[in-house]
Amino acid sequence: MFLEKSRDRIAEDFKNVCTHLPGPMQEIKKVLEAQDEDTALAMKFFYGNMPYSDVGNYNPEVYLDYARHGVFLWNHSPFCQEMPEDIFLTNVLHYRINEEEIKPCRKFFYEKLSHRIAGMDMEHAILEVNYWCAEEMTYQATDARTSSAWDSYQKGFGRCGEESVFAVNALRSVGIPARQVYAPLWAHCDDNHAWVEVWCNGEWHYLGACEPEAVLDKGWFTNAASRAMMVQSRDFCTYSGGEIMKTEDIAVCRNQLSRYAHTRTVTIRVEDMEGLPVKGAKVLSEVLNYAAFGPIARIFTGADGTAELKTGLGSLHIFASFQGKYGECFLDTQKEDGCVCVLGTEGPQETWISFDTIAPGDSVKEQTYVSKEMEAENNRRIARAAQIRKKKTEGYQPRWIREFLPDEPEKAAKYMEVLSEKDRQDASPEVLLEHYEESLVWEGQYPRGLFLNAVWNPRVETEVLTKWRRAIQEFFSPQQKALFQKNPVEIWNWIETNLKSCTAKERVTAYTSPAAALSLGYAEKKSRRVLFVAIARTLGIPARVNPVDSAVEYWKDGTFVRVLKEAEKSAHLTLTGNPDFVWSCFQNWSIARLEEDGYYPLHLWEVRLKQGRLELDMEPGKYRIITVNRLPSGNIFAKQYDFSIRKGEHKAIALEMREAHLADMLSRHSIPDYEVTDIEGKVHSIGELTKNGRRILFWLDVSKEPTEHILNELMEMQSQFALCQEKLLFLVRGPQDLSDLTLSKCLRALPNVQVYYDAFGKDLEMTARRMYVAPDKLPLLVVTDGAAEGMFAASGYSVGMADMLLRVLES
Repeated sequence: MFLEKSRDRIAEDFKNVCTHLPGPMQEIKKVLEAQDEDTALAMKFFYGNMPYSDVGNYNPEVYLDYARHGVFLWNHSPFCQEMPEDIFLTNVLHYRINEEEIKPCRKFFYEKLSHRIAGMDMEHAILEVNYWCAEEMTYQATDARTSSAWDSYQKGFGRCGEESVFAVNALRSVGIPARQVYAPLWAHCDDNHAWVEVWCNGEWHYLGACEPEAVLDKGWFTNAASRAMMVQSRDFCTYSGGEIMKTEDIAVCRNQLSRYAHTRTVTIRVEDMEGLPVKGAKVLSEVLNYAAFGPIARIFTGADGTAELKTGLGSLHIFASFQGKYGECFLDTQKEDGCVCVLGTEGPQETWISFDTIAPGDSVKEQTYVSKEMEAENNRRIARAAQIRKKKTEGYQPRWIREFLPDEPEKAAKYMEVLSEKDRQDASPEVLLEHYEESLVWEGQYPRGLFLNAVWNPRVETEVLTKWRRAIQEFFSPQQKALFQKNPVEIWNWIETNLKSCTAKERVTAYTSPAAALSLGYAEKKSRRVLFVAIARTLGIPARVNPVDSAVEYWKDGTFVRVLKEAEKSAHLTLTGNPDFVWSCFQNWSIARLEEDGYYPLHLWEVRLKQGRLELDMEPGKYRIITVNRLPSGNIFAKQYDFSIRKGEHKAIALEMREAHLADMLSRHSIPDYEVTDIEGKVHSIGELTKNGRRILFWLDVSKEPTEHILNELMEMQSQFALCQEKLLFLVRGPQDLSDLTLSKCLRALPNVQVYYDAFGKDLEMTARRMYVAPDKLPLLVVTDGAAEGMFAASGYSVGMADMLLRVLES
């Protein structure tokens, strides 16, 4: 019988949601009554464990695709026959992976894949599905909104979170239990990553989404994951067992770190000023990433005032809060298994404080053996997948180009300019058309740029683009709309008065669409901001969410003003710093504002001090500036400056940066010992070329500006490098590169430099990743100290790099 063990619980969960959302669920129950018993049961499972935003954002027909296909798999998939029911419910049937938009895709993916895996055991089927994923999609950096698996398939690219959503849907479509796992923030570098785990032969294994390997439990991120402070997965029901980290919303966070890294369970005790335990305190465990503290786990204290966390071996910053009071401390989990955080305490103010953060070291567990033949075959299939994908994506054209104002393409393009690159790839023409038609009445009332950006624009933050203008027009009476237009603050007052909040039945990271928020009567903080802007724009009032600090604003008297008076920027801050240093926000400094439950960075992405100076209008409050000098080891030399700024106050702060010594810049890691070819055609291994003393390997992207710079620096320091030129190894793609003018000039200046040919493929990428530098930036420069043993690396180019290489070589 379908879901025999879970039927009673599903019925109870469904009954509860019908009680809390009687209006919307009344129509949904009618849809379920028209389904067969098993499909209706699957739908009840969805709705009984569904975030409220998903109830309102999507029609039942969207979920029917997942429900019907899940029933089909239960009855026909060989992989589902002996599968535990809780695994099937959570990791095969469920429609949601993480934060993605939901669109039907499972049946379609199954039809693409079923013939390819016919007759295979589960392990080989998993590997084959991932080859198909690589044929359909590859990595490309995009914005924070997560596309649906269907849209990612159509476009053929996405960031790692989108690749993993796509791959998990593909695996689930053929009855293979799968889930997305991710490191929320790395401790050793400024980034994060998501990948896939699969349940195979009774155990969980991992793989890189759309990044095939010859075996399971292998990926470029294996070493990086061994240095993580947290790896977690998210479910949207509690039917499965396992270790759950208590959070404040409906998502079930499971700690998966011990599969990848050495761990320690630490105890965080939260006390008040009298030393008494604080129950229910929110505890953020944070790492320093992008020059700001960011949470890797959110947990709560129990009756004894303590919370436990299994984490990696490195530095954690603990921030605890409860009822408006907060406290913070550092925890070195390499040495300590707990700490005490006292609420109501405050650190030094108006002074720079130095501190270090320590990143975990490599602790890779035993990996599956892969023969050279298996690796060669895998590389051949990856290359073939790239050819198939290229052919597919060459013909891709976003639907809006054909269907949004098709008779006025130039006008359509102008409207689309205000949207993100991702929106211009996957926006629905039907959604765009409603926003266009309903906003035309306001078109001539404002300057063109203001109208397009703050009235027509269907995008507010990173929510899913939906229709909402007609729903808003129909929801409010003429009297209400007139009141809102006369005083837009009344929009916010209405939202705060009439909409309820239920964090326990929502994802804190989710958006309820404006139309859904009105129909449900529920909206959390982020969704309320979007709803305000949506109502204002519908009524012809230019509005936005401030891109720096997320304050809600509307247009008045020629400028954007804040809805909340207390949020007005009535203070001013002047930041100064060494004008010869490149001060780049979220690269080597950040500024954050203290809110109720932590410090939230101001979104000054790519903002730099100009001639050593930056002027900022500020909302009064408490702030924290952090400057960082991240070392190649992943450790950070940091400084922190806490301050308050009052209404009408003008404050000036001089930024300070900690310096590192050469010894701090060295970090030893083994690099791939693969084969390259010399100019005479002889094959050599990297280990052979680097076994006798220190060497510098240069992977050169000839004729490109960053490579031109490093070659010119070498020639400018010809006299110094001439003394060690036999220790320099240039790697290029082939003989054609030797005709490059700058390279040939450099080789004439340093004639004893060794030149080798390399494919610049997976081995180059893994070399960069093993040295923890960006794999997509050339030139790649690695100083070795012994056979295939790196001690320093850099990717891309920065001024003075040749001098740094020489200092490392001679140290």
